[in-house]
Amino acid sequence: MHVEPAKFDWKGYLRRFIGNSSIVYTKKLRRKYNKRYSGNPGLKIKFKNNILVGVDTSGSVNNDELKEFMSELYHMHKTGHKITVAQCDTSLNSVKEFNPKHDWEIHGRGGTDFQPVIDHFNENKGQYTALIYLTDGEAYAPKNCPKNTLWVLSSISDMNDELPGKVIKLN
Repeated sequence: MHVEPAKFDWKGYLRRFIGNSSIVYTKKLRRKYNKRYSGNPGLKIKFKNNILVGVDTSGSVNNDELKEFMSELYHMHKTGHKITVAQCDTSLNSVKEFNPKHDWEIHGRGGTDFQPVIDHFNENKGQYTALIYLTDGEAYAPKNCPKNTLWVLSSISDMNDELPGKVIKLN
C-alpha cells in the first residue's frame, strides 16, 4: 500500500480540535517517585481519544477520493488517537476500528446520506470524543449534528456551505 503524504496537519489540528474533550487516564508508577510527596508513587497521565471517522462510500465518491481518504485516515491514526471508521452511503454499512496494517474493504456505493453516522455518534455519546466526516459534500445537511464535528471535503469536491460545524477542504 502506497501512502501519500498528509494533505493536512492532522497532529496540530486534532490537538486543538479535541483538546477540551479528552478522556484522561492516570496510572500509578512504582519506579518513578512523586516529586511533591516523597515516598508516594509517581503518576503517568495519558490522554485517550476515540474519534469516529465517517467515510462517505456513496457512488458519487470516486476511487481516487477513497484513496485520498484512506491516506488521511492513516495520518490521523499516526497521531496516537484511536480511530473508528464508519462507512456509510444511505445506511451505516460497517463500523470498525481502523488498523493501517489491514487492507480496507469498501462497503456501500449507493446514494448519500450523512444522518446514519450522526445518529450512531449521538446514540454512543460517551464512546467517542469527536466526529470527523470524510466526504465529497454532495448531500443535504444532517439534523442533530454534534458540536465537535469536522467535515473534510476531498480535493476535487465543491464546497458545501450548508454543513453544520467546521468544514475544511483537502488541497
